Amino acid sequence: MNPISLYLRLVRIAIKARMQYRADFVTGILGVIVMNVVNISLIGILVSRFADLNGWTIWEVVFLYSLWILGHSLFSLFMWHIRTLEDYLVQGTFDQFLLRPASAFVLFIGREVQYLGIADFAIGASGMALAYSNLRLTWGPVEWCFLVLAILAGTLIEMTLTLMISSIAFWTGRSRRANGLVMQVNVMVQYYPVDIFGAFFRVLVTSVIPVAFMNYYPALMLLGKVEHIGAWWPLAYASPVVALVMVGLAAGVWQLALRQYSSAGG
Repeated sequence: MNPISLYLRLVRIAIKARMQYRADFVTGILGVIVMNVVNISLIGILVSRFADLNGWTIWEVVFLYSLWILGHSLFSLFMWHIRTLEDYLVQGTFDQFLLRPASAFVLFIGREVQYLGIADFAIGASGMALAYSNLRLTWGPVEWCFLVLAILAGTLIEMTLTLMISSIAFWTGRSRRANGLVMQVNVMVQYYPVDIFGAFFRVLVTSVIPVAFMNYYPALMLLGKVEHIGAWWPLAYASPVVALVMVGLAAGVWQLALRQYSSAGG
């Protein structure tokens, strides 16, 4: 069986397992929706205290958040459990992925489905639709295609970052705190436009932890605000390229980590 077919079969099994608990499914989705509504409300309260936020209006900031959460929703739905890799390594249960005649990565990534990503996607799509309407945007085919690419790129960037950080556990046994640190940086980018921060933070989220390519840079293109970065305007179109580079880096780290792996038993 090829890796894609195997992954899809594993996802179907994981969905069926999750759907055995209907009440948990409903309450979990409602909880995520409430949390995201609160987040958007807090953004609105902040921005409403100013005429704009360094040139960003309230609906542009909502657009920024919605673009981020659309990419995050796919990561949350299919790949959230990457963060728990250290548990598999410490408990010795990672061995099961190496003992089967299939890709260890495909077996691991297809093990779980986090249905709360459905709520994230619903909030992101709703916020995007409201922002598009209130900003009176009129996109053509190029912008709509780029939006889809930007969302997929955002998913891949978050997935590869999380995978590389989680793979630290192959050497140290622990990676959750490092993931938490990266998540804190990511939180700042999802709520606020990068250009309100200092040069150090902008360099950090562009070249070291490139989460700005999940929403800020593609939003510049989609909102017609490319002039905000002047001579660095190519960055507004670079999210798909950055995602592909990150996939290559993550693949290399994963292969190196597998060679390092020594079973903990269990």
